[in-house]
Amino acid sequence: MLFGLSGVELSLIIVFVLLFAGILTGYPVAFAISGSAALSFAIIAILNEHGFLYVIEEYNGVMEQVPVFEFGWQKAMLSTVSTWSQGVFSRAFGGNVETLLAVPLFVLMGIALERSRIAEDLLTTMAQLFGTLPGGLAISVVVVGTLLAASTGIVGATVVTMGLISLPTMLRYGYSKSLATGVIATSGTLGQIIPPSIVIVLLGSIVGDMYSIGQENRAKELGVSVLDMLGEPAVLSTGTLFKAAFIPGLFLAILYAGYAFLYALFRPQDAPPIPQEQTGNYNLKGYYNNNSYLMVGAVIGPLVVLIMLWIAFTVYGLVGVQENADGLAVASISHAMMGLSVLVIFLMTLSIALRPHHNQSIVIAGILATTVMLILDWLYLIDGHSGGDRFRLFALPGIILVMALKRAIPRLLENNALRVVSPPIILIVAVLGSILGGITNPTPAAALGAAGAIMLAASRKLSLSQVKSKLVVWGALATIVMLLLRGNFDLRMTLETIQLENQIAIWVAIVSYHIAFLGLLYSCFILIQDGTMKPIVQETTKVTSMVFVILIGSLFLSLVIRSFGGEHYIQNMLRTFEDPRVLLLVVMGVLFLLGFVLDFIEIIFIVIPIVGPVIYSADPSLMPPEWITILIAINLQTSFITPPFGFALFYLRGVAPPGIKTSDIYKGVLPFVAIQLIAMTILWYYPVITTFLPDLLPEN
Repeated sequence: MLFGLSGVELSLIIVFVLLFAGILTGYPVAFAISGSAALSFAIIAILNEHGFLYVIEEYNGVMEQVPVFEFGWQKAMLSTVSTWSQGVFSRAFGGNVETLLAVPLFVLMGIALERSRIAEDLLTTMAQLFGTLPGGLAISVVVVGTLLAASTGIVGATVVTMGLISLPTMLRYGYSKSLATGVIATSGTLGQIIPPSIVIVLLGSIVGDMYSIGQENRAKELGVSVLDMLGEPAVLSTGTLFKAAFIPGLFLAILYAGYAFLYALFRPQDAPPIPQEQTGNYNLKGYYNNNSYLMVGAVIGPLVVLIMLWIAFTVYGLVGVQENADGLAVASISHAMMGLSVLVIFLMTLSIALRPHHNQSIVIAGILATTVMLILDWLYLIDGHSGGDRFRLFALPGIILVMALKRAIPRLLENNALRVVSPPIILIVAVLGSILGGITNPTPAAALGAAGAIMLAASRKLSLSQVKSKLVVWGALATIVMLLLRGNFDLRMTLETIQLENQIAIWVAIVSYHIAFLGLLYSCFILIQDGTMKPIVQETTKVTSMVFVILIGSLFLSLVIRSFGGEHYIQNMLRTFEDPRVLLLVVMGVLFLLGFVLDFIEIIFIVIPIVGPVIYSADPSLMPPEWITILIAINLQTSFITPPFGFALFYLRGVAPPGIKTSDIYKGVLPFVAIQLIAMTILWYYPVITTFLPDLLPEN
């Protein structure tokens, strides 16, 4: 053996040396991966034919040298190419196609929002809102990064946008270069973890299969079936991963904002508050006796109480999945109904808190009407129901509720911050709400997000031109109507017998569809006329093509590794760890190091398929698969800000003013790298942070 290494070990070294060399040349990554795969296969084939690459195996008590390509390089190449072509076909036209379709849609959604300058409005408004606090500008960057993460999910666009807009402002007001660059670079990466995240979508297309394979292998070792072992199928959906990522993502954002606030308290000269003149035609604080805590409590207190009630009702079985597989009711109130009620009650309590001097009788009536709807749902719809039953029961309180919202929403929009924040918030609620509420899965939700982003962009263009956008608004309302109909009626037109109420719902849905379609077409026309649509489509095509070409090249590289037994060798080496948590810790360390030189897409498509069957074969009661996946996602997010090769650092370096040195950026992100490691440590010891929401909102 050469250097005391087996043929498989030498082959792995050849593959990874050529892979890293190809990437470091600066050649496009997708082609570097494919080229390194082809070149490494050729080198291994030549060395194999000359007898340099072999393993020692025992046959009938005799130790023999077996080439890594036991049946020759021709058969290995034929097997690799045929499997690769089948795998590409499966990825492109079957298998996980529905999950992967969400990628271009979420990319389009993010780029449309970025090109429409909504991010600029958010940054300006948040700076006005939080600027008077110590470290207020840094906190506003975190808040905007969180909102953009939940509405775009594209790291490059977010970092560049916030770098161009916020960095000069922060420097002008005396913020330290390290804090300013660190908080911008790090907040821009929140799109990697907060759903809808492309990282989660891509991981979802891989880890579902890995979890299934891993549990099948574990069941085979135990001599039982997966159903007997787990009591349920080994399924891990992208929707479950979205739910699992939501709380950890917000947790990270809170840690970032908390660090910025503490930094400002201990070093106020490096993060000073911004003096700001009183705006508006009334003093809101005066209505609360100039008590800031009372005012904040009146604004967000009702939301906290409503969420706590939602959790309590779920724990005691009052709220949950309303129908099981047999159509029998297993909970009194659905999560969708409870979520919608929480949302509308909060909007009405917020309008009361922000406009306490107005007449609140109709708004209070709306809150009572929503409460009555929940009680009616609890008392009369527990034994099975239809959309018609809901309509008849909710007609009167629903009318009162609509009248109350008609009064409350204009009051909310009088506030400049809410007027700017509400469009992306509405989009986030629509996309994530449809997923978390069980109305649809991530791919249709991505389509909803893409259409909504285009409508928002068009609406903003029209508002800047002082042109009314009624058709866009009607299109958005029609989309909401379709979501409500989808959640309450059976809209299948292929049934032999369709009830009258469902027939009416189908016709309303058809009319709503055409209105929404016209609104979308009109929005596209506005963006085409304005010249905005062309760069949106071009950038979406470029990013999507990059992702899928990397997918194809990564699959080729993985099959080359498999052809000489490299995948089997790595998996056997990983299985030598008896404790699965130690194994996961080792894999996390390897992924962290690989993040220095590899993009998250390469890691997902090259590394995860190799190590996945092993790390996902652990007992899910000990290591929940969604917990493993979110730890991996946060690890990949950390690689974006880890010096010296973090991609977010390069994005920010490209738009930073001349006075910003690379060392300033590195110094600024180091505390946030430590925060990432602290967050992963907390999630490691408290998996419930990750599993809480999937358990609270199980798949229907």
